[in-house]
Amino acid sequence: MKKILPVVALVLLVCCTPALAGRAEKLAALEQRITSYTLNPEYKDDAHALAVVKGALESIREGSGGIGACLVDTSTGEIVEYGRNRQFSPHFRSDLHAEMDLLNRYEDRVKKFRENAETGENPRDCKNLVLVTSVEPCPMCLTRIINSGIKTVLYVVEDREGGMATRLDSLPPFWREFAADREFRPADCSAELRQMALDLFDFSSRSFAKNRVKK
Repeated sequence: MKKILPVVALVLLVCCTPALAGRAEKLAALEQRITSYTLNPEYKDDAHALAVVKGALESIREGSGGIGACLVDTSTGEIVEYGRNRQFSPHFRSDLHAEMDLLNRYEDRVKKFRENAETGENPRDCKNLVLVTSVEPCPMCLTRIINSGIKTVLYVVEDREGGMATRLDSLPPFWREFAADREFRPADCSAELRQMALDLFDFSSRSFAKNRVKK
């Protein structure tokens, strides 16, 4: 048995190496496309779309899903917070999609408190803030965004299998009503950036959902 194990390991290594090498080559080519991309002034969201695409690339490098996100202050056009998928790095966290990571960082930094009737302060007051994400938010992230008070969400590419922003009518009644004054729409960016966001997202695997053992 001890003699067999090294042979099995060698066979697995030989079989997997071409696939890993091909994946690395694809990622290197995609990284080159991203780093060499020149912002297109015809699209008002191009700069922020590129920022979240770069975040998605960093997520993949760290072994997580290829999605990035940021918060933009529309009064200045500046990015005030970044987030990216950290689901598998440094350890498994099922909640740390890019939008969840982004809002965690923002809310931990600004430290808002419970609504105060005397001062009029509202923790869900996110005036001038727009959330930009490289991929349409999933149901978990969408309800978190709605609860955060963010009014506008821009996504670089749709998630046709798992996205929720394009399926608002399927939300439970409470969440549909809560989201009634929110806007969810595609970012105004180039087709090249959309393809980059999609290619990065495609590095993420959802096979665990389809191939899991159902008990």
